Amino acid sequence: MPKRSLMLAGGGLKIAFQAGVLQVWLDEAGIKFDHADGVSAACFNVAMWAQGLSGKQIADHWRNFKPLAAVGLNWRQLPRLFYAESFFTLNAFRKKFFVEWGLDWTTIRASGREATFNVYNFSQHQLRPVTAPELTEDFLIATGSLPLWFPPVRVAGDTYIDAVFNTATNLEEAIRRGADELWVIWTTSSLGKWRSGFIGNFFGIFEATTNGGYKQMLARIEASNTKIAHGEQGEFGRLITVRE
Repeated sequence: MPKRSLMLAGGGLKIAFQAGVLQVWLDEAGIKFDHADGVSAACFNVAMWAQGLSGKQIADHWRNFKPLAAVGLNWRQLPRLFYAESFFTLNAFRKKFFVEWGLDWTTIRASGREATFNVYNFSQHQLRPVTAPELTEDFLIATGSLPLWFPPVRVAGDTYIDAVFNTATNLEEAIRRGADELWVIWTTSSLGKWRSGFIGNFFGIFEATTNGGYKQMLARIEASNTKIAHGEQGEFGRLITVRE
């Protein structure tokens, strides 16, 4: 049997769409995954999967989710205007939603399910896939700490932020862990329509970096598969199937 990795890309509140797909894949189709990887807030779904929740349980949590209750203004920083740490905080996830979802760090760390949660260590300038046995509340919050919008998280003296500008889905990590099939739920915008204004520009940059990096990785996989098909080694040493 091929080794399958569940790849959950970032995409803000569109990650709720992932939960609907998970209900179909995990519960209705009975598809089993050997590994799951998340970027940005998609890591919240990976955490629930790692804890052993069913697809329907994950989807139900998002069905009951109240977006306006999820973020709060970073009041202490607002007077600093352009020098503010962030506009909003993710404290509501710490105090409300993680509790309502029943996330248990001890259970996740002891899980038999292999999972990686991507954060970017800004202090060391390194992409860090945090494994399930390493996961803490701070690391999970850091996965969604998109610069400007949410404050960075400091762990053991280092500053961590959302990894989405580095990768929107860490296909390379899944391949490194032995995946033959990458099942991608792509929830990052790819409309290709440039919008004016600060917010429009910001998310245009977001779209450019994520889609550009993703396409480059897909091209590497295709080139490797072509070489293998012609009897050559190929970059990844085996055929890799991407199901998006």
